[in-house]
This record gives sequence, C-alpha cells and structure tokens, in this order.
Amino acid sequence: MSYFRVHPSINFARVGNSEDYYIAPETAAGEVVDKSTGLFGGLPIQPGTENTAITEDDFRDANQAVKRQAARFRLFAYQEDQTKYPSDDPGREIKVGDTVDGKVIKDIIWQVHLANKKNNNFTITSINDEGKKVEEGIVAYEDNNTPPVRNPKSTGYADSDDLSDPRRRTQLVIDAGPRAVSVSSPSVAKFDNSTTPNYVNDSGKITPQPNYPTSFPDEHFSMFNPLGAIDTLGEMFIENNTGRLIVAGGYGRASAIETNGKPPELTGAIDNDGWFDDTSDGPVCATIIFENGSMSEAVHGWVVCTDPGYAPQTRNVVSTWDDVYDTWIQQLHLQPQIFNQGFQSDYQAQFDQDVLPVFHAAFLQRWNTNLPQRAISGHEFMATITPSDDPKAKLPSFKQLIRKPSPPGTSDAPDNEDGEGYKMPLALGDAMKSFLSVTETQYFLLSQWYDNKFVDSNAPLGRGEKLDQDALQNCLGGRYSPGIDLTFIVRDVNLYSQNWQSEIGPFRINKQELLYAKANKNSPFLEVGYIPLRNAKVEPGDLCKFMSQPWHTDYNSCATHTPDPNPEGNNTLYWSWPAQRPVTVYPKSECTYNHESKTWNLGGLLFSVRGEGTETPYPQQQGRYQCYFDFVENWHKVGFIIQGTQVSDEHGNNYGSNNFIEVSSLFDTDGDTVQVWPTAKELGYKKPDNCGP
Repeated sequence: MSYFRVHPSINFARVGNSEDYYIAPETAAGEVVDKSTGLFGGLPIQPGTENTAITEDDFRDANQAVKRQAARFRLFAYQEDQTKYPSDDPGREIKVGDTVDGKVIKDIIWQVHLANKKNNNFTITSINDEGKKVEEGIVAYEDNNTPPVRNPKSTGYADSDDLSDPRRRTQLVIDAGPRAVSVSSPSVAKFDNSTTPNYVNDSGKITPQPNYPTSFPDEHFSMFNPLGAIDTLGEMFIENNTGRLIVAGGYGRASAIETNGKPPELTGAIDNDGWFDDTSDGPVCATIIFENGSMSEAVHGWVVCTDPGYAPQTRNVVSTWDDVYDTWIQQLHLQPQIFNQGFQSDYQAQFDQDVLPVFHAAFLQRWNTNLPQRAISGHEFMATITPSDDPKAKLPSFKQLIRKPSPPGTSDAPDNEDGEGYKMPLALGDAMKSFLSVTETQYFLLSQWYDNKFVDSNAPLGRGEKLDQDALQNCLGGRYSPGIDLTFIVRDVNLYSQNWQSEIGPFRINKQELLYAKANKNSPFLEVGYIPLRNAKVEPGDLCKFMSQPWHTDYNSCATHTPDPNPEGNNTLYWSWPAQRPVTVYPKSECTYNHESKTWNLGGLLFSVRGEGTETPYPQQQGRYQCYFDFVENWHKVGFIIQGTQVSDEHGNNYGSNNFIEVSSLFDTDGDTVQVWPTAKELGYKKPDNCGP
C-alpha cells in the first residue's frame, strides 16, 4: 500500500506589510540553476507559476509595501518503504483525480495550526549577578537546567514564573488555532481573531470548533500597536489548478503591553519583556479522501513564518540544512557510509552537493560585506574552483584556510597559524564560540575533496527530498544567537521523529497529536510543549519561541560586532549573518553602465540600513538604528539583494550574472561612510537618550 508525505518537511513563510505575496524559493541559494545565464537559485517564485523567478519589480506591491513570502506545500505518494537516504523510491506528486493503489483521489484536505509562544518561553541570553552573559544555546539546557523565563512575575506581565501556569499560557501565547481547507471546495482560511477555527475530524470532514480558545494580545492587555494590532497570523488557501497548499504569514507587526499608558522601552537585542510580534509556526497536515470512501493521513510537514529574506540568493557558508544534516549524519544514522561510529575515510564526497556550495557561499557573501579588494578577489577566486581542478594546486594550504570545527567556548584565533591572512568562514561564531566554523560533516566532506576522494555528483534526490533540502539550504546556520529562521534547537535529536526508516522519513518534526474536539473555550489548549534536550513533543509555536522577541531588534543589532568571547587584544569587527542580514550593499541607484565596454560601474558601498537615526561615530554601531524602536517603524524600508540578471535599467540592459545589487530600498543614499574592513572598534559608545516609543 502507498503512503503519503507533505513536502517540504519544513518550509518558510516570511512577514511583509503587504497583502500581496510571492512563493518561497524551491531552488537553493548558491546553486547554479541555469548555466547558460549563470542564474543562481534561491529566488522566490511568482504566484500562479510553477517556477518563474521573481525580478526586482516583485519585492514590493504598487504601494511600495513589502510582499510576504508564502510557503507552498505539495503532497507526494510513495510505494516502497524507506530504508536509506536518499530513498530508492523518489515518490510522485499527487493531486485530486489521480489513482493510487487502484483508488481515485476524490479530495485532499489541508490543515494548519499557527501559534507564537515567544513570551511564554525561556530567555535566549542569560545574565549573571556580575552582569556577564552566561551559557547560551542548547548548552543552557544540559543537566536538566533551563534559562530564566521571559516575562517573569517581577515584570508585572505575568502572575507566575511557571510556564505551565494557565494564565501565562492564555495571555502570553498568540494562538490562532487550527484551520482546514479542501481542494474540492477551495476557500481562504484566515488565522485571525474573528473567524471560527476548524479542523479535520476522524471522518475526514472539516468541522468548526467554536470552543477553541484562540488568543491574541489585545484580548488580554492594553496594547501599544505602532504598526497595527496583532490580530492575525496570516492565512492559507489552495493554489489554483494544482491542489497545493499556500500559507502566507504575518505582517511584520510588533506590539507591546502598556503600563500606566506607556509601553516598555526596547532595551535588548533579543529578549524584550512585554513585546509581541506576529511570526509563528505550526504543523501542516493533509488528509486524502478516496472515491470509495476510504481515507489516508499524510506524514505532516511544518511551516515557520519568520523575518523577510532580504538576500534570497546569498547562501550561508553554514546553512540550517548543514546543521540539520550534521545532526542526522552523526546522531541518527542517516547515511552510515559517511558516518558510522566515526567518519568513513573511504567515502567519496560529491563536488556539486558537498563542496561547491561552500565556495559559492564565500563568493556570494562578499556582496553583503565591506571587504577590501584583496579579500574580494579571494572570495571570487573560490567560485572558480571546478571538479577538474587539482585541489592542492588551487588551495595550497587547506588547514590554514578553512577553520576546523571546535567545541563551544573555544576561542579560535581569526588568523592562520603563520599570521598571514584570515581563516574561513570570515564571520562570528555561535553562542560561546568566537568564530564561525563549518560543521564537522562539512569539514569532513571538504577534506575528502582535498584528498581527491570525490566524484562530480551522485544519485540525485527525489523531488520531495530535494524540496526538503532546498528549503533549509536557504536559511541561516552556524551562528544561532539566536538567528533568523530557526535556531540551535535544530541540533537536538528530540526535535525530530527519529523512527525515520519508515513511512515517516527523515527531517520530520516530532509533532504532538492535538485533540481539537476536546478544546475548551475557558482553558488554554496548548501546553508548554518542546523543551530542548527533553523527550517532549512539539506543538504549534514551539519553533519560533526560541527566536528574538520581537524579531526586529535582533535583525537591527546583528550587523558587525567583536567576537564573543573576544580574543585578547582583538579590536576588529566581524559580521554576524551577512547572507541573511546584509551589512553593506551596492544600490542600483549608484550603478552606471559603460556602453563602450558593456560593463557596470557599481558605485560605492552603502550600509543596507542607513539614513536618519543610524548615524554614529562608532564603527561597531554603524549600519543599524541607534534606537531599536526606529527599526520597528522602518524595517519595511530595507532593500533586497538580487542577481543582476533580474535587474534592468531604463534601456533594457540587465546588470549581469556576476553582480548582486540592492533594489527596492526605500532609504535614500545618505548615511555613514562605509569603512573598508577590518574596522576598529571605538570605545566609549553610549546609547542615545529617548530611545523609547
């Protein structure tokens, strides 16, 4: 008998302040998807099309509002049991009218539940009595420990410090409840506070549930709503003519609880008590109804709604996929030919899948950072490496170029052993780690290539498996403090359904079964849910709750910093997340075309976040608003970095495949002058007065 899976296993919607949307990328950033034009993957897709990439004109609507990124989900049928990865059975996408095991599909019902638990969760950063940061990330949950809670009783926003307290679970959780839509009778289901939740019952029928206790902030508190009330987490609907599901998330809003008529000041980059945002996450389920009256449940997917993707084609040297893959390789026996009680020295790495993405990431990130020309040339050189090259001729000293993975708390020096140059990746490290390194699996595969133990490519993934991989490859990895898309929890095996050699397959969230028929209007439905390093099932809102509250403050903050911990004597600034959070850019408005040479003069670098409110004499504070609330009000002005093939001037000249430039920024060109890296940190910075809303 066939079984069914939703793909991608995890997909990403992104906030925008427009009702309009485009579809999440279904190709990977850093992957060349058209060799004739040099077009890189990672571009979102125009609505109503299979794979038509957006252009510079598609990031904003007619009113210059930022379009939301919607996540698209498909349903696949499989016949063979999965015994290995990649699967021997590539599966096939199915739709209404298809025949499976001699039965005709009459209908497909999709069900999604979105929630945001950020305020009823633990802090991401912890401060000890001396005012110093202590253990962060997953380390903070070891030995049955947990960090302090957000919104403790002392702040006045909660009556208890117990996350399981019913009042906390009611007032501090945004819970839209479940919604279901049918392919045969398509409609728009809104995750808002004015429509009745519904779900798929045991008979395969969409059933209203008026007793579900939905919860939004304005129902419990007097709220400060500078961008509008958080009264919805988005909507979902069926894509025309395909039966696929489209999930569009929130609108980039941030709101705060008023005390004596005033909201709290935004004082932290990550943890801000009393503030909410409209990001979310939750399970994506599908029920297949056959004409003979039988039905089948698909293996679920998951949707995460997070920050906008301002540089969708720029790959992270370490992506979310790399961290997820490393976890599954080393701890969940995904591919024993690679790792079986240790990495297997005879394994042949795949150049296209394992090696080239790292080099392309280095090349692409140079467009979002203020590197000097010598470093730019070095990053561009990495993109010239081909499978026919002799690795040792291309890179004479692998160990001096690539930073070796090391445990958290390791303060690896930024320069190589002989002090000449800097190791890659040239970025800040994870919590308790000074500098970024590739994962242990990445390092092993790169080492195999360097030792000439590689092939150009291997057996391809099935289409569903490729969708799983691509969605995660387009997200931030490596530096989870806490990050943008997902965070350190992706390294915890408890997050996943581990019995993967079955119908479930790999990379599935360990979903808690929810009995919606038992919902009570007077009692919160969702529990505390997932806690890292515990055997706890995952509920709606359990992924996004480990992110910044609100997301705006972390995005604004993470331009450049000194490392943490900072090696003694270091006064150089490094980048946090240049692939997801561009620091410096080449604006389209500054580019000029030389008709004789048919080349582009890109003009000067500007900060991506610039203009009034960003000016400062301190290099460590440049490229961001000096007051967090200013970014809350102006986040929608940030431009997007896109490949020149998707950009044209008034004469129809495109900007070329080798250029990645900023488009659709609503900032003017004023602001601080960009200093060529390495920039020295200046002492004596003091936050401006009157930074509150």
